[in-house]
Amino acid sequence: MSVLVATGSILGMVLGTAGFTISVLNYLRDRPKVKVTLQWNMVDPITGEARGLVRVTNTGRRAVYICIAALEMPDGVDFILNDSVVGTKLGEGDKPAGYLFNHDGMAKFSNKWREIRAFVVDSTGKRYRSKYPAKSAKPPRWVTPG
Repeated sequence: MSVLVATGSILGMVLGTAGFTISVLNYLRDRPKVKVTLQWNMVDPITGEARGLVRVTNTGRRAVYICIAALEMPDGVDFILNDSVVGTKLGEGDKPAGYLFNHDGMAKFSNKWREIRAFVVDSTGKRYRSKYPAKSAKPPRWVTPG
């Protein structure tokens, strides 16, 4: 009888630990994963103006609600993108959200354009940022030499 109890308790420990491990791995796998990219020198097909584009993609398995998209400027002030204020829900497999913006007033950041990043904030307050531009990236059209 005691052998049966010992076997049952060992089996319970092993299966309990395995179940806990699998649930933790599922939680880590099923989180939303948001990718933010910033592109300069996009051209508006209607007006022909040069614009910037912030693209937000959810590559994770859980839906995420994007509350706001903005540019993180070198002077510490965030430049909010107007189209993003209404918010967007991005589920698994949904098309990316895109936010176009003008280059107006950006020339004053010509010498620090590589420090500008895009970011989005989700409904929980988590901030997702784009990468800095590569060293080989061409400067945007609004950058003045000097």
